[in-house]
Amino acid sequence: MRSVALVGLMAALCVRVGMAQRVPSPFPSYSFRLRDPLTGGPAPVAGTRRNTYRLWIVGGLHAVTGALVYAGAQRTWGHSRGRFHVKNDWTGDSLSQNDEASHLFFGYTLTRTFAAQWRWAGVSLGRSRKVGAFESAAALTLVEALDAFNPQQGLGISDLLFDYAGVGAGVWSLNHHSGDWGIRTSVKGLAQAQLFAATIPQSDNYIFWVTYRPPLQSGVKQPLSLGVGHSARRAPDGFTPVREVHFGIGTTLPDVVRTFSPRAAHYLGILDFYYFNLNFTATLK
Repeated sequence: MRSVALVGLMAALCVRVGMAQRVPSPFPSYSFRLRDPLTGGPAPVAGTRRNTYRLWIVGGLHAVTGALVYAGAQRTWGHSRGRFHVKNDWTGDSLSQNDEASHLFFGYTLTRTFAAQWRWAGVSLGRSRKVGAFESAAALTLVEALDAFNPQQGLGISDLLFDYAGVGAGVWSLNHHSGDWGIRTSVKGLAQAQLFAATIPQSDNYIFWVTYRPPLQSGVKQPLSLGVGHSARRAPDGFTPVREVHFGIGTTLPDVVRTFSPRAAHYLGILDFYYFNLNFTATLK
């Protein structure tokens, strides 16, 4: 649940950084190249110089956002004042591994976002990716460390594994310039769409997707992506979890806007994580 809750704050952070600096993006391109989640442009050029002012902006906003997330998480899920303990998070949380899917998504999204922000601040291409991956892994590990001392939670080994798998997927996408594949999310309904998912129905509301955008023969990138998604719901008894697999076709807001205004799409890059889709659902028992 925590991974889902943090994405909204990270999105706000990225938008704020992008709007605060009305400068040309070091990621100048279209969706067929790796995009900067901050500005929507693709892989940065090697000659970008480090900007001390931007470094302070990115570092300061990361610190402020981290403090806000920590405070919100403690209020929602309880304080980390107990004894260290490990929980059975794979089968013991009644979420049918949808929580693990959220950790995979967040590790992927946060790694790419951090790397793009440090690159925007002028850090070299290779180092910005390393710093982004390290910062993402450190933040996610800290979440689990806090859980380990929270009487209502506990250290989730499977959560950590999916955190690190998401970080690895994010690094892979950065190094291989994969603009066609992505890990995204969507919600089933707005009524349960809460920033900090505090209940099982709120957690069940999220679908996590692996998407692929097939190219046209002409090489032009069309906006539609195919997706396979995972979620959970409750059985008629209101408690027993039921696993759902979704098969969908959809798009993201930047991909739609790019069809008629590539320049405007650059400024919507952070919204690439949300997958608007039509899908049909298969239930697995």
